[in-house]
Amino acid sequence: MKIPVNGTPEFSKLYQTLDKNSSLYKEIDAILEGLTENPCMGDLIEFKRIPKSLKKKYPDLKNLLILRVNLDWRMLYTLKGFPNNKSVYVLIAMPHKEYDELFGY
Repeated sequence: MKIPVNGTPEFSKLYQTLDKNSSLYKEIDAILEGLTENPCMGDLIEFKRIPKSLKKKYPDLKNLLILRVNLDWRMLYTLKGFPNNKSVYVLIAMPHKEYDELFGY
């Protein structure tokens, strides 16, 4: 059974503006398809390590996972409705440098 994958307006806008022939689009598209089959393919971030800005922006955030899109991009997503009404909700895809800044590295 495939699990629904949705995204924030911020993520959707980025995804829709990418050139469909670009490697970044193809990599993200492959990840989104993979998440429908395996929603836990990302690495779980400890709750205490989730940046306060994300907790404030998404107050119902219970978990956060990260996926490496390629050397330069990262994707953050959350799992909702587990174990019964499973769904994936992509919050952000961003360049690695922005990811480092968000997490204070």
